[in-house]
Amino acid sequence: MIESPNGLVKSSDDYYSGIDASATGDVLRTQLQALISVKTTVSYDGVWKAFESVDKFLPGYPCSPDPEEIPDIYSSFCWKTEKVVPGGECGNYKVEGDCFNREHSWPKSWFGGFSEGDGAQTDLFELYPSDGKVNGLRANYPLGYVKEGTATYTSTNNSKLGECASSGYTGTCFELPDYLKGDLARTYFYLATAYYGVWGCCDEAGVDKWEMKKWMEDDMRAWHEADPVTDQERARNEEIYANHQHNRNPYIDHPEWVNQISDF
Repeated sequence: MIESPNGLVKSSDDYYSGIDASATGDVLRTQLQALISVKTTVSYDGVWKAFESVDKFLPGYPCSPDPEEIPDIYSSFCWKTEKVVPGGECGNYKVEGDCFNREHSWPKSWFGGFSEGDGAQTDLFELYPSDGKVNGLRANYPLGYVKEGTATYTSTNNSKLGECASSGYTGTCFELPDYLKGDLARTYFYLATAYYGVWGCCDEAGVDKWEMKKWMEDDMRAWHEADPVTDQERARNEEIYANHQHNRNPYIDHPEWVNQISDF
């Protein structure tokens, strides 16, 4: 049982009691947006503290003999959730393993900058620990499949930067390793729902405001299918709900809802 922001005690099942599970399209997306937009806002400094517990549920944990260290999404390194050199919060970096960032997986430039996020800038479903070096290389390139033989950089966990193999886009893409593809796809479906009709910016290679462009949405759907929800991902969802934001990612709890919404 969880104490929710409005003072009601809810089980995770009860959380969705007001959702019509048979709804489709914008009807379902609008219902979910109204539900998940009610959350406790975490401060940007508070994100560092939240990482200590939330990201013990990332794939790769435990990643060292020290149970307090957490993995990240862009490398195979393990991190202390404090400012230490090397191996903690960035800081300066030259190579992988120097330090880690709070990565906006949907780059903040895509919604107009930190102050324009309407909560996304500190949303724990948006933010992940990420190797500083690889994060810098990813920049704001869209997620997608990298064409074989074109990678200009491959990280220690097999994240890749290179020519996009996706139909409908020929620029540069950033590809996650297979074991994280579904996690990030469901993050994107969450963000395209939570900030549906909210963001006023921007038209980018992979998105237009809160909407994913078809080529990237197709890739995210493929990632969602190829890398299904795991118990670890469910536990991370539960940790964010129970102890931090008090909202959930519905596409982790109900992955079938992705196919009930034809356009993100």
